[in-house]
Amino acid sequence: MYIFMKCLSFFICHIPEYMRRSLGSFLGSIFWLFCPGKRKRLAQKQIMDCGITDDAEKAAAIAKASTVRFGPMIIEVLSYPRYTKESLERKITWHGKEYLDQVRDSGEGLLFVTSHAGNWEILGAGLAMEGYPLISVAQQQNSKSADKFINEYRTMMKQHVTYKTGIRDMIRLLMSGHYIGLLMDQDPGYTGIMVRFFGKDTLTADGAAKLAGINNSPIVLGLIHSDGPYHHVIDIMPPVRIYDSESKLSKEEKKKIVYDVTQKLNDLLETHIRKYPEEWFWLHNRWKWTRRLKEKKAEKEARAMQEDTVTEN
Repeated sequence: MYIFMKCLSFFICHIPEYMRRSLGSFLGSIFWLFCPGKRKRLAQKQIMDCGITDDAEKAAAIAKASTVRFGPMIIEVLSYPRYTKESLERKITWHGKEYLDQVRDSGEGLLFVTSHAGNWEILGAGLAMEGYPLISVAQQQNSKSADKFINEYRTMMKQHVTYKTGIRDMIRLLMSGHYIGLLMDQDPGYTGIMVRFFGKDTLTADGAAKLAGINNSPIVLGLIHSDGPYHHVIDIMPPVRIYDSESKLSKEEKKKIVYDVTQKLNDLLETHIRKYPEEWFWLHNRWKWTRRLKEKKAEKEARAMQEDTVTEN
């Protein structure tokens, strides 16, 4: 896999721009063609359940667009060896970049929160190539060769990569002035907290809010979307402060602040997805563990009722 991806990258880097774009469109069509029907139906259902549209055909079109876009995304990543700081700058329009500059000038670290919307790999590459001290917190791939390849290419774009298990490293790097990049939009399993997302109680990763509380580090939400073929807009939101670990707050007060901040981030993310629904990762089963938790809770309550009934009898 590693050798194949390197060879493919070499080929893509040495063909004309119009051929790269055509290949991106072709790959996107292939992804949709071979996408399992179960995943397609899941994406369509989630789009409709979230109120993006109540038209099944429109939901299917959004699901297809959100999948086909992976073709151009992969072409852009495989083109990394071609990019310089200047060429990457021509692919990106920044809004709110001054918020990042202010934090960098202060010497503080920050939690940079984003999602699987738009080309998040270009977002990370753009930040790092602009000189921001970004630490990308990645999910380790099942394939060692695929993991080696993507992390090599992230490093090529000046990113430092750590895995989700490296919590101590993240804290150390945060307190030394680095930007910790976190993707917070996927199902975190039972490790998340329940907040509202698209009008539903949804298990959501609260790591950003918890980490920020260690040293009152700012949280910055950054989101990316396309405004043309192979061109992107990055929107940086104003920093959100949480609490200092030295502050005299009770455990419950801190827990409430973590909840409120996580909810605010979800609200901002939801607004972005509603505006650019074709660019979010709808194939992901976002509410899988939320449903399981609710089912487990219902089963527990049912058993408790049965035990109470037996006791009364």
